[in-house]
Amino acid sequence: MRGFALIVVGLALYGLGAVPTPAAWAQSTEETQLLTAAVEQIRDHGLTAPRSSRKIAEDLLRAYAHSLDDYSDYLTAREYAGFLESTSSDYFGVEMDMQQRDGTLRLYPFKRGLAEKSGIGPGDELVAVNGSPVYGKSVYVVGAMIRGAEGATVQLTIRTGQAIPRSLTLRRQRAHYQSVVWKAAGAGHFIQITRFAKDTAAQLRRILEGLNNDGRPILLDLRGNQGGSLISARECAELFVRPGTVLFQLRDRDTTQKIEAEQPQLAAGRLTLLQDNDTASAAEAFIAALTADKRALSVGAPTYGKGLAQRFLPLPDGSALLLTYAEILTPEGVAFHQRGLAPGLRLPEELARQDFSKESSITALFDFITTNQD
Repeated sequence: MRGFALIVVGLALYGLGAVPTPAAWAQSTEETQLLTAAVEQIRDHGLTAPRSSRKIAEDLLRAYAHSLDDYSDYLTAREYAGFLESTSSDYFGVEMDMQQRDGTLRLYPFKRGLAEKSGIGPGDELVAVNGSPVYGKSVYVVGAMIRGAEGATVQLTIRTGQAIPRSLTLRRQRAHYQSVVWKAAGAGHFIQITRFAKDTAAQLRRILEGLNNDGRPILLDLRGNQGGSLISARECAELFVRPGTVLFQLRDRDTTQKIEAEQPQLAAGRLTLLQDNDTASAAEAFIAALTADKRALSVGAPTYGKGLAQRFLPLPDGSALLLTYAEILTPEGVAFHQRGLAPGLRLPEELARQDFSKESSITALFDFITTNQD
């Protein structure tokens, strides 16, 4: 047991930072011995006995990760495996996204999906899963709690606004998630990107190839897009700009790197981006990439303002650390974390909430832009 604790805590030290230089070995050994001794004291003398030394090590890792920032975390092997499964377009769940906001988890159900049909609305707060409170847990950990075997049920306790929390029991089902939706809308094309997943760029590419640069304007709806994969957002942005265009910058602890488009441009027509207060993270990077050189006009409301990038660092036992490794900057090098991105043109609230897949709505939007744009 003690040897096992030493191994796990040792892994914790090397997972939380750079590999020590030779000069740091003595200090690292001393720190490892300190943590091992503490684990033994907790195990032997605490009023409540821990389930295992591994559980103590996992709690230490999670607590330290949480102390770094609001988005860093530690996932057990089971939780990390569940996350990897959810990055596929097919998984067993209840068809919704989550966003961490001020210590709470907000829900964003997929259009016409199970969660929406069960009465969950955009921005509802998730309070508990199967009776277990989710306060302080990351979206990745909670996501693993919600997913499970096909046909099995999961109980979600949610709160809408300031109302009394209510519980819903949902039966998990296979969710094939289409993150890009296209519809011809009279004066132009309506494309909605609900999140940036592993295959989002491939879905968007197929749609754009089908349009064949027909000259009609494109309205890209990013309202409620919680972000997702920064790599996917980059791949999607590349479809609209020339190679060599700076898409965004990443500033880590030592350097600032410009991320440039590398793939051939696929769509060159008029492009309008819809954004709102729930547009976040990778979706904000996508908007910054396309508005910097006036390639696109953004309309709507200011975005949420999550300009930090996270990376999973797998550990030998199948668990993983999720660490914030860089700040995302606009192509000009401007930070937008906790500030958000202002739209190029703010829309009246009644227009900003419209369903722009309808021909009358998209025509009204383009008319408003033509009339009010400088």
